[in-house]
Amino acid sequence: MRKQTTTSASQADFSTLEMWLNSESKLFTTFFADKGETISRKKALADFQMILSLVILLTFSFANPVMTLICALWFASSVILVKMVERSYDKEGGK
Repeated sequence: MRKQTTTSASQADFSTLEMWLNSESKLFTTFFADKGETISRKKALADFQMILSLVILLTFSFANPVMTLICALWFASSVILVKMVERSYDKEGGK
């Protein structure tokens, strides 16, 4: 009898997604990285979300106070997310 190791479809999808997120973002690396440094897609997406939330905050800041509050909370959570990704990026050694 041979032992067979199988993974479920959700685990396989998760590992594929993790591999894609941890791979290099060539566009962000080309424009924003120092020589010899790479930027992962996870960091690039977090940075893009923070920029997008800032733009929407500035756009809707004069429209409605409730909308401004929602956008400000989204921007704050985006900043926290970027800091978390940068900390994990630094712990991994800047892959």
